[in-house]
Amino acid sequence: MTPAMRCLYLALTLGGIFACSEFETQYFKDRVNEATMERVAKRYGAPHKSEQIDGSKTVWTYFDRGSGTASFSGTSRGGTCRAYVLAFDQNAILRGWKQDECQN
Repeated sequence: MTPAMRCLYLALTLGGIFACSEFETQYFKDRVNEATMERVAKRYGAPHKSEQIDGSKTVWTYFDRGSGTASFSGTSRGGTCRAYVLAFDQNAILRGWKQDECQN
């Protein structure tokens, strides 16, 4: 493999890694007023938390906990945690979403 090809491969690999962190938010942004509960469940599985609000709205929460990484000393640092909160209407259509930090 030539040096130019190695650089290109490295750039694409790193770009893919960084793109994954925004993948979920872009999916939800693009699917408001379109995605159904069934479709979201097929993609992400059952929600980690589900709430019924006012008898007609459903709120699903998915937690993305990341992972702790070990430092050179061998100790583990705490991982990150993001909560994706999705709001569905009475027809099971995604009407809104937000990203929060997880609550302990």
